[in-house]
Amino acid sequence: MTSLLRRVLDVVELLGIYLYELIVSSVAVAAAAFSPAPNMQSSIIAVPIELRTDLGVAVLASLVSLTPGNCALHVSEDRRLLYVHALDGRAPEQIITSIRQVFERRIARIERW
Repeated sequence: MTSLLRRVLDVVELLGIYLYELIVSSVAVAAAAFSPAPNMQSSIIAVPIELRTDLGVAVLASLVSLTPGNCALHVSEDRRLLYVHALDGRAPEQIITSIRQVFERRIARIERW
């Protein structure tokens, strides 16, 4: 497969995964908003990241912030931690794993072009 085609497919995959996450997260936040007694506990979570470029970190932070229920708050100066406010932070390890496997892994693959 040519390099250009691989790049296009990687970006399309990231966008498709983001749209899926957007829909799933929107439904979850809407359900919580209309629940008479939402069972949520918001929290701030430090997500370790391994992206190499400022652009990669910025894209990750943007995708996290654009996903309902999460908001990227800060990136550490050494670019090793992304602080995320999670609307439902009862399972921080699950949130970390999700961000790293769903978004960071794909952004890292695009960074390696």
